[in-house]
Amino acid sequence: MKLLITETSPYARKCRMLIREQGLTARIEEVEALPLDDPDELLSINPLGKIPAFIRDGATPLVDSPLICEYIDSLNEDRWIPKSGASRWRVLRFQAMADGVLDLAVGRRMEMTRPNDKRYDFWIERQENGIRRSLDLLESEADKFAGAFDLGGMAIAVALGYLDFRYPESEWRTGRDRLTTFHQKWKERPSYQATEPPAEA
Repeated sequence: MKLLITETSPYARKCRMLIREQGLTARIEEVEALPLDDPDELLSINPLGKIPAFIRDGATPLVDSPLICEYIDSLNEDRWIPKSGASRWRVLRFQAMADGVLDLAVGRRMEMTRPNDKRYDFWIERQENGIRRSLDLLESEADKFAGAFDLGGMAIAVALGYLDFRYPESEWRTGRDRLTTFHQKWKERPSYQATEPPAEA
């Protein structure tokens, strides 16, 4: 099986971390596929041209990180996504919130790469406000995810790591002590350390 990635993609990073936490590195090969190059291997399984994308042995390919993570998690009995009940919806809710933070942060970065006179300041401010509100909510609900290791917490850790990576000047930790402590615990895990994006990227 293959996971098509870039080392800087936070969405791919979530999948890569789950592969390591589930002990599946020997079964799943990670292959670099730069979306802007429109590689045939990527477009043949995901015409959207987005990563991550997952090639299964003798089965339909999968796209989109939540779906890919569901499949990866199904390969092991020790589940990072509960199979049913309230705990399942809690984990998926926090994953969705974290992915939403990533959507806004990635969108803001794309906008900031435009020339100054082409940037849409209203859009940038809207993205920043959405990130701030979401982090405030996660801070207020940290007791619901900080005490266990599951996909919801992993997704949040990935989102916070992306803010550190692309916005080192960000002060997201200010006034958010519980998120700060939570993130530090994740930074100590081998799966987090092994998937850090290259510093020069």
